[in-house]
Amino acid sequence: MLALGATYGLGSVVIGLLVAALGTAGLVSMVRLALVNRRTIREGVPAEARCLEAYVVHNRSSDGYTTSQRRLILGFEAPDGRDVRAELVAQAPYAVGDIVPVRYLPECPERVVPAGASFGIGPSACLKGVAMLGLVYAGLSLTVMALGSG
Repeated sequence: MLALGATYGLGSVVIGLLVAALGTAGLVSMVRLALVNRRTIREGVPAEARCLEAYVVHNRSSDGYTTSQRRLILGFEAPDGRDVRAELVAQAPYAVGDIVPVRYLPECPERVVPAGASFGIGPSACLKGVAMLGLVYAGLSLTVMALGSG
């Protein structure tokens, strides 16, 4: 009986560490993306891209909520003469043929951000990420504890 309890204890620790590692990796990924976007806005090359295609993606969740994203396929010519195609999630409605001001880093012109966007990693975003990580960790830990005690 003692061995079974020790196994559940070890399992709880391993699962808890795994959840903490995944949560931390997700948080680091979010911060890295925000920093790249901020660098693109600050140091990126401005371009006037033409909207080649515009469409809406609807995401339905299991609890009945639906969210929508406007996505654009943009095309522009880089200074070296390459034709660049990029996809962008747009906040403003654009139609096919519209000019969309964007910025991009020269080493990756396919990754564009809207020229007027602001990407910041403020205290509220960090607190939300840490709170979410804590809730996920606590919920999983309680689940493992409930399974272990039953």
